[in-house]
Amino acid sequence: MPNLIKNVTALAFLSIPALVPAFTTIARAETEAAQPAAVKPDLARVKQHLVAHQTYPATRAELLASCHNLMEFSAGEKRWFADRLPDGTYRSADEVMKTISRN
Repeated sequence: MPNLIKNVTALAFLSIPALVPAFTTIARAETEAAQPAAVKPDLARVKQHLVAHQTYPATRAELLASCHNLMEFSAGEKRWFADRLPDGTYRSADEVMKTISRN
């Protein structure tokens, strides 16, 4: 009986590292599922916001903060914008629009 307990304990101990990648994959999938799908916004509305409500120069972080506070854009539209805006400092709304349009 002691050998059986020892073998079961060893088997359980050896199985734990094999389960870690599976749990990590599941957790990542749940996190991604919780985020909205990226949806391309009406670019005319985006430009209107960038011209009327944003001061320049503006960093990516400043642009995203301004974007995330807007109620007129959905979470999916905000994600689309964030996914296409690389780090940097932008001098104008036109520069932001040019950047997101090519990404």
